[in-house]
Amino acid sequence: MSKKRGRMGRLFPSPKSQAAIFIIMAVMIIIGGVLYFFYQEQALDKEVEIIQPEIAPVKLYVEDCIKSVSIDGLERIGLSGGYISIPEETGNDPRAYLSSFQASGFKMPYWWHDGIEAVPTEEFIRRQMESHITSELKNCINKFEPFANRFEINELGEPVADVQFNDNDVAVSLKYSLEIISRNGNAKQLVQNFGYIIPIRLKKAYELAKLIMESENKNYFLEKKTIDLISLDTEIPTTDVEASCNSKVWQLSSIREKLMTLLRVNLPYIRIKGTDYNPNLYVPNPSGKSIYSQTYFQQHYVWEIDSNADKKFNNMKVAFSYDNWPIKMFARPSENGILRSNSQKGTDMLSFFCLHIWHFTYDISYPVTVSVIDKETDKNKAYQFNFAFKVSVDHNQPSRINTGTTLFETEADLSSDDYCNDVRNEITIFTVNNATGEDIRDVNLTFVCGRFYCSMGQSNWLSFGASAGITKRLPYCVNGIIKGAKQGYAESKSFIQTDVDGRSYVLPLSPVKEFTNYRVVKHLLSDPGVARELAPNERASILLKGKSASFESFAAYPKEAGFPLTIPDGKDAIYEVVLYVADDENIIGGYSGDWSVGKDSLKGADEIIFHVVEHGAISDDEKFLFVSGLSSYSKIVPSPELR
Repeated sequence: MSKKRGRMGRLFPSPKSQAAIFIIMAVMIIIGGVLYFFYQEQALDKEVEIIQPEIAPVKLYVEDCIKSVSIDGLERIGLSGGYISIPEETGNDPRAYLSSFQASGFKMPYWWHDGIEAVPTEEFIRRQMESHITSELKNCINKFEPFANRFEINELGEPVADVQFNDNDVAVSLKYSLEIISRNGNAKQLVQNFGYIIPIRLKKAYELAKLIMESENKNYFLEKKTIDLISLDTEIPTTDVEASCNSKVWQLSSIREKLMTLLRVNLPYIRIKGTDYNPNLYVPNPSGKSIYSQTYFQQHYVWEIDSNADKKFNNMKVAFSYDNWPIKMFARPSENGILRSNSQKGTDMLSFFCLHIWHFTYDISYPVTVSVIDKETDKNKAYQFNFAFKVSVDHNQPSRINTGTTLFETEADLSSDDYCNDVRNEITIFTVNNATGEDIRDVNLTFVCGRFYCSMGQSNWLSFGASAGITKRLPYCVNGIIKGAKQGYAESKSFIQTDVDGRSYVLPLSPVKEFTNYRVVKHLLSDPGVARELAPNERASILLKGKSASFESFAAYPKEAGFPLTIPDGKDAIYEVVLYVADDENIIGGYSGDWSVGKDSLKGADEIIFHVVEHGAISDDEKFLFVSGLSSYSKIVPSPELR
C-alpha cells in the first residue's frame, strides 16, 4: 500500500504544486487568447484570405497582372514627370509641354513655364495610378483565357485599386470579387482581395524632384548659370568698349547657336549637394583633363537645395540636360536679328579717334529636363523620374515670377463645398470687352483659391444696366484667382484678394475668332511661284505674337485634334508670324515676318493659308545661313492669307 501511495503521490503533487500548475495554465490561456484576438484583428485589417490550393494559380495570375500594369504605370509616371495621361488642357497647349518631332509626339508637361507653376501633386499621381491599374487590368487578365479549361470564373464586381506610395515601395491592393469554380467540381471559392508590393521608391524620387523645382523657383539657379555663361563668353556681346573705327556687328542667330552649345555642354555638370555624384569624374578643359572637384564646376555648379538633403537622398543621382531644343531669344537693341555697336568719334585734335560702345540685354527662354535616378539596392529596384521646366531670363535678369498655378483636380479635391460656403467679404467683379471697353454679361465666373474651385455664376447687369459684373461674398483668400469664360472670348484670369470687404476688380476678356480650318503650303526657294502641300513626314509649328498688344497663339500643322488657331477679334492688329517646317530630322523651311490683320477682313474669313519658303538640297553651312536669314527669304512668298 505504501508503494501505491508513493506512485499516487508522484501523479498528484502537493497542493502547492497543483496551484502553481493551475496558475501557469491560466497565464497560458490568457496569452493564447490575447494572441488569438491580436492575429484575428491583424487578419481583419489586412483582409487575409485563406486560398484553396486548387484556386491559388488564379490568385497568382491576377497578382502577376497587378505587378505588370503597376510597373507600366510607374514607368510612364517616371518618363513624363508624374503623368500617365496628360490632361486635355495641357496637351492642347504647346507652351505647356516639351515635345520633339523625333519622339513621335511624346509630350512631357512642364512643371513651370511662362509664369505658370504646374507641379502635379502626389495625390494626383496616386489617383492616376489607381485609374491606370483598374483600366488596364482586364486587358492583362484577358478574360482568364489561360484557365478556360480548368475553371469557371465569374466577375461579381468591377476591380477597385488602392495605391499607397511608401518611403521604400509602392503598395497596391485590389478589391476584385471573383467566384472561381473548378470544372472538375473539386473546388469553389469567392476570392476578393489581391495585392502586390513593388520595391520602387517613387515617393522619395518625387520628393527630391519637388525640392529641386521649389529651390529653382526661389533661388533662380539655372537662370544665374545662364547669365554667367553669357557674361563669360567672349563671342556673346553684353557690355564693352573698343577703341576702333571698325563697326562691331553680331547676328542674333549666331549668338543663339553659341548659347545652345554652351548650355548643352555645361548644364550636365550641375550636381545636387547631398546626392550621389563622383567628385573624381574627369572633366575636359583646354589644357587637358581635371577631376570635377578641382574645376570651376565644383565651386559654382554644386547646388544646395536642402541642408538636410544628404541625410535623405544619398543613394540618388540627379542629371540635368539641354538637348538643343528651341530657344526663344531677343536682344536689345537689335534690328532684324542684327546687333550693332554705337560709334563715337572724337572732336578737334582727337578727330582721328574712334570709340565703339555696346550694351545689350537679352530675353531668353528654353527648356531643361531633370532626371532623378534612384540606384538599385538589395531592398529596392532602380527607378528614374524625369521632369521638365523652362528657364526664363528677362533683360539679363532671372524672371520666374509665378502668375498662376495649374491645379490638379482629384476626387478628393472636388469636395470643396465647406470652403466655398464659408463666405466672408463682399467682392465685385466687373466684366468688360478688352477690345471695345464695353460691358459684357453672361460671363461664367470661377473663384480659385489653392485647390478649391468655387463657381460664382454668370455676370449680369449691375446698377440698372450701368455696368456688367457680379457682386458676391467669397471665402477668405489672399492669393486667389478669378477666371472668366464666354463663347467667342479667350479665357481670362486675374489675381484677386478677398481679405477686405468691398474690394472690386475688372476682368477684361479679349474677343477671339477661332480657326479650325488652316493650312501650310511651301514654296521652293528656287521656284517660289509654285505652292505645294507638305509631305506626309513633314510638320509645321505656327506662332502668332502680337506686336502692339500682349497676345500669343500656337498651333501645329497637320492640325492637332480639337486645337484651333485663335486670333483676337474686334480690332486691327499686326502680328509677328514665325513658322518652322521640319521633316523627321531637320528644319527644311519656314517663314518669319509681320502680318497686318484688319478687323473687317476677319469677319467673313473661315480659313487661313500660311506660306513658307523651303530651302531644298543645300549644305549644312547653307542651312545655317538660311535659318539666320529667314526673314529676308520670307519676302519672296505671300503673307498669310485670310479666305
